[in-house]
Amino acid sequence: MNSSSLILLLSVLMVSLPLSSAQPVWGYNCSNNRNYTRNSSFAANLNTLLSSIASGAPLAGSRGHFHNLTVGAKQGDDFASGTCLCRGDLSSTDCTSSCMDAAKSIRQVCPTQKQAIGWYRDCVFRYSDQPILGVMSSSPWFCSANDANVSNPKAFNRQLTALLQSLGPKALYGPKYAAGSRRVSGSLSVFADLGCNPDLNVSDCSRCYQDIINYIPSCCHGKAGGAILTPSCDSRVETYQFYHLSADSLSPAPTSLSSSTSKDYPERKRKSLEISAIAVATFLAVFVVVGIWIYRRQRKARHATNEEDIEDIIAVESLQFDLAAIKAATCNFSWDNKLGEGGFGEVYKGKLGNGQEVAVKRLSKNSGQGIAEFKTEVILVAGLQHKNLVKLLGFCMASKEKILVYEFLSNSSLDRFLFGNHKKHSPQSVKAKMFHLN
Repeated sequence: MNSSSLILLLSVLMVSLPLSSAQPVWGYNCSNNRNYTRNSSFAANLNTLLSSIASGAPLAGSRGHFHNLTVGAKQGDDFASGTCLCRGDLSSTDCTSSCMDAAKSIRQVCPTQKQAIGWYRDCVFRYSDQPILGVMSSSPWFCSANDANVSNPKAFNRQLTALLQSLGPKALYGPKYAAGSRRVSGSLSVFADLGCNPDLNVSDCSRCYQDIINYIPSCCHGKAGGAILTPSCDSRVETYQFYHLSADSLSPAPTSLSSSTSKDYPERKRKSLEISAIAVATFLAVFVVVGIWIYRRQRKARHATNEEDIEDIIAVESLQFDLAAIKAATCNFSWDNKLGEGGFGEVYKGKLGNGQEVAVKRLSKNSGQGIAEFKTEVILVAGLQHKNLVKLLGFCMASKEKILVYEFLSNSSLDRFLFGNHKKHSPQSVKAKMFHLN
């Protein structure tokens, strides 16, 4: 731990200070590298920050057991940022109360420092003149080891390390807090928790947790618990349950096998391997059979689909008209050839190069119908035959145009619907009736 530029005030020293904090304090860390004067703008912003948190009022940036607040422009000399992380097992009320106490007491311990950390029993309070949200820091770190020793330090530390390693994933992919226990031997068990700032990502919290595990030998070796504290994460270790969460099932301590159990172990292991081998072989056989069945079924379906697609392509190509031929037949969609107009487009009368008269329906470009849907509709309509239906001769798709070409039956169904039984007619009546048809 680097203490050359830091003032570390232990709880023993703080007994003589009239602190307002009602919760036990592990320690403080005040940086002498950056100081401020009481009448500066930073002092005013810091006072606003601490007063806001100390008031217990809801903060916009707070969530769950993590409170944070920033005051001032991030690049300015008066910028102040503060966070308070509570133990994850506390209630919201207890967390707010703990942060209020911390905000009131830290100013008394670090009166002119721009950066300070207070480690309390229920929370970690931190403020700085630099951005701290989303920035992982495992230094400076603080250790507070219990006075009592354990009878078997190696076994205790081994179970403690295993416990912290098992709590890491639970904390990382959960609420950034986990607690649990592990039996050491006899009636002795080790209890621990892990907490990390929720504004940090999984990678940062993982590195912070690993740093805590690395600090254990130099902090708590042989001791019956203690606390390892950093700015971004922390852990507490005890031989009793100190947290409010229900502890995980205690992991039984390794015990030596009896002589009878040792003799039976190879036989039981052999049977277990045989059962596992049979189960795996059965699973693989079923998997292969099902895979072959699915493959053949999909292959057959693809073959059938390809044949249908080929037939559709041939059918579509046989019905397709050239745009130039349609323009020539309708005199380039002239007004004189226009029979009517509806919601789906305009209808023109035309004459093909072979002399056949046709009704050309020029679909609106805003119809919303896609090319695939248009081709499908053409194939379906072209296949319909009925005495009361006008035959679809074909279609055209070119230059963003979608056109349908119908047979124009003079003196028959379409002609009769447009003109009635009389040969003479006016363009206005034709266009009006074609509008109804459309």
